[in-house]
Amino acid sequence: MGLFYTNLTVYRPERQALIGALRGMRREAFVSPTVHGYTVVFDQAIDNQDAGQIQDVGTGLTRELSCTALVAMLHDGDVLYLWLFQHGKMTDHYNSLPQYFDPEAQPGPPEGGNSELICTAFERPDHLTRVETLLRANLLNRELPDVRGDFERHRALATELGMPGFVAGVCYSSIAGNYVPKEFIPKEYEDISFERV
Repeated sequence: MGLFYTNLTVYRPERQALIGALRGMRREAFVSPTVHGYTVVFDQAIDNQDAGQIQDVGTGLTRELSCTALVAMLHDGDVLYLWLFQHGKMTDHYNSLPQYFDPEAQPGPPEGGNSELICTAFERPDHLTRVETLLRANLLNRELPDVRGDFERHRALATELGMPGFVAGVCYSSIAGNYVPKEFIPKEYEDISFERV
């Protein structure tokens, strides 16, 4: 069985404002400290990889706080999904392996994922070329030898966007169960604490 996780990374609002908004929305979540303008929300309902809940929390938080957020979902270690939310609207969606649930289909290239929009949303225009390469690569064909799978793709994208490294691999259930493998928390964050909402 592969790795499953979902989380939401919010850009710009401080942790306390985010916690207040989550309480107002009656969300059950853990919230990371704010690092370089990014705060990660580990929401219980999106842990089940429910697209409706992802839409609800993404649109609700970004509307309430007038901000940008990226939801990342890794399914069974094989497929990375990304949703970009800006000021209450979903503005982009990415699927690294659209044929995954069709046993008859041949694996093809990823779909969606507007690298220019994503880099602009997170004020990283100088990382556009690498973000585009990471989004477009067909990892089954080993197009990027240094990126073995979609977990590594997510981690590499997070690095390019300036997000804290723990966005890749950590979710609500791993924090609640006090089981966050050390390899998912880069050394500079080993003493991090997540606040429960």
